[in-house]
Amino acid sequence: MTNPTSQNAVVAAIDIGTNSVHMVLADVDHLGFHILTTEKEVVRLGAGVQGFDHLAPDAMDRGVAALRRMKHIANAHSASVRAVATSAVREADNGEDFVERVKKEVGIDVQVISGAEEARLIALGVRHSLALADEQVLMIDIGGGSTEFTVSKGRRTFISQSIKLGAVRLTDKFLADGLSSSALEKLRAYVSSTFAPLANDIKRTGFSRVVVSSGTCETIARVAILQRGRDVVGSLNGQMFTRKEVDDVVDSVIDADIPSRISDIPGIDPKRSEIIAAGALILQEVCHALKADTIEYSDFALREGVLIDATEQLLGRPTSKRDAARDGVLRFAQRCSVDTQHSEHVAKLSGDIFKSLHRHFELDERLVPLLEAAAILSNVGASVSYSRHHLHSYYMIRNAELVGFTDDDIELIALAARYHRKGAPKKSHAEYAALDEDSRHDVDLMAGILRIATGLDRSHDQCVRSVSASIREVNSKEQVQLNVRSECNNREVLELNLYTSQERTELLEEYLGCKIVVKGA
Repeated sequence: MTNPTSQNAVVAAIDIGTNSVHMVLADVDHLGFHILTTEKEVVRLGAGVQGFDHLAPDAMDRGVAALRRMKHIANAHSASVRAVATSAVREADNGEDFVERVKKEVGIDVQVISGAEEARLIALGVRHSLALADEQVLMIDIGGGSTEFTVSKGRRTFISQSIKLGAVRLTDKFLADGLSSSALEKLRAYVSSTFAPLANDIKRTGFSRVVVSSGTCETIARVAILQRGRDVVGSLNGQMFTRKEVDDVVDSVIDADIPSRISDIPGIDPKRSEIIAAGALILQEVCHALKADTIEYSDFALREGVLIDATEQLLGRPTSKRDAARDGVLRFAQRCSVDTQHSEHVAKLSGDIFKSLHRHFELDERLVPLLEAAAILSNVGASVSYSRHHLHSYYMIRNAELVGFTDDDIELIALAARYHRKGAPKKSHAEYAALDEDSRHDVDLMAGILRIATGLDRSHDQCVRSVSASIREVNSKEQVQLNVRSECNNREVLELNLYTSQERTELLEEYLGCKIVVKGA
């Protein structure tokens, strides 16, 4: 495989699951990875009464055909392929025959992974999609043949286990003849008894957040949000829903009764209508057993975990979620021909201002990486048109699919970049008006800081090295003084930067409720 430290490599990570085959194709270099495209095909590899003892010939044919199509896409990008297979293949007595067919007919070497390794890779993917910091997190991934549970804190794993509870498996076992009361009662009892020993271990270990992933949980999250009366726009990554909403989704599915009516429920793909009842009941029973009231959805799962694992092997180093997020931001900026020396310095000055203000005001530290991203990406729109580049930046960032940020995060980043110059945020602007009050305040704060930091490098020579804030009392009123340290030999250039930044203090002054004075040291 190409050494990414000297030039780019392209990697295709493929997850051969019980229900679907997924592929993610990414460009890998010393910064990490950038996702180029994703593919998914529903093949039902484990479908049928013999599904988990023996792969049916037609199921194997579907799997081989799907992998052949994905291999063509990978070949078009000159990508190296890493493929893993999960419960359907590892449990089948002819699973090795399928692996041999794929190698012979498609040219892909498939690694059949254990349930514990599957759980580890899923957790690796999830931790790159959400800001989990050092929290102890329970991750749940409901697949077609099994459900993986991981409890981890950072890179320390306390529980990593796979149990044979999957949406396809339980549909075939209990619901093949429909959603009768007796069938549902038997399914619930089976899930409860099967999960009970692990549930006790998880409760003893403890967790502060619950994150779910993959198709079943994505569907539940989407239905829950739509049932609130909200539209689903963009990625669901980071979306929260409640145990009560899971109960409501289960009730809606049971009331619909048959796949043709289940697929009419807003948010349910017809391809998932036959198995969503079993999948939703698994999540419902797990949430009730653990008394998990709030659940969070992750867009990343096994295939992204495989990609990240391959990337780490190529780079010879772990890629933290924060690193992956920042690397994705830098990569996007570079693709848009941004002056990264200037934008990274503006990000540094923005961080200086935020952190020094934080000593005096109650600011939300979770905004620091969002502010940094907005600073680095604020000028991406100049690749379209400089005169209105802040407007173009908003739309480009909004559709960039930045790794490591939720959809709500990306909206805040895009709006902060949009308001880094020219007109201030207004409720007459549709995107800004759509935010709740707290989020509008977040945009005001980030954009206000970004305007000043951008002014401090108006000369684009990074002569202003740092900035700190102090509080003074002038005429019985509080005043913020931004103390600028520079290494500028040209006084006129420094005065230009100080003047420009002072002219841009109004938005932050409104946020803080006091006057700001920018002063050279």
